[in-house]
Amino acid sequence: MFDFAWSISNDNILSSSLDGTARLWEVSSTKCIRVYGSRHGPEILCCTFQPMNNNLFAIGKGNAEIQILNVSTGKSPRNGLAKVAGRILSLSYNATGNLLWSSDDKGYIFSFICDPLTGKLSSKFKKTEVCVGYPITSICSRTWINREARDPCLLANCGIGSVILFRVNPADGSLMAKRKFPIKQRGQLIRSTFCPLMSFHQGACIVTGSEDMNVYFFDTERDSKPCVNKLQGHSAPVLDVCFNYDESLLASCDANGTVIIWKRNEKLNS
Repeated sequence: MFDFAWSISNDNILSSSLDGTARLWEVSSTKCIRVYGSRHGPEILCCTFQPMNNNLFAIGKGNAEIQILNVSTGKSPRNGLAKVAGRILSLSYNATGNLLWSSDDKGYIFSFICDPLTGKLSSKFKKTEVCVGYPITSICSRTWINREARDPCLLANCGIGSVILFRVNPADGSLMAKRKFPIKQRGQLIRSTFCPLMSFHQGACIVTGSEDMNVYFFDTERDSKPCVNKLQGHSAPVLDVCFNYDESLLASCDANGTVIIWKRNEKLNS
């Protein structure tokens, strides 16, 4: 298994696997209720549900294809397939489901306009060169990150040792780099996410793993010394970070298989 995503209704989990299949799991019974794809097909590296349509999801493949699939039928809608530059490592929709981004191992981010009802992808797309020749291992979108910065944003982990915050054009999903934050990342599939909107009274923060075994918090509005917190405790590169449903707990996992749960200090808002 390479990636997974919760359904909007929280009753199913979608997983993607190197065996060329995506699987839908029923949470209540822990059973696999549907298998998509074929063991003879290309590896499926990432997956995500359409946020405005619980019956559609997107998968990213090792052969550089993005495919939209119907949960009920397992079929792809008309114009629900697109080709990009390299192996697709991450996918992210915006909150309204009309924009879809993909990142690949060649250093590009592609932006697609999509129809939340049918799953159709536009034939025209925007291509952003981020770190050509190096992988973009994670992308994450947010409509706005604080009361002062209400522009939609996209967060990306790049294999050149940085996390980049992009400003999004809501009309076509095109990107413009806003801030860059240094981390240790060269060979690992590091991921990051936005912090809770109310975590900080001023500014807005992102949190990311790193190959130096630390978890870093960066304030996106600080011009100098943007790193506001560093969590130590892992003994291997930190690969992923994730908040729980009410954003009071943070989970981080490392290359050795260790998961650490961190509790947010409400008094310090950090």
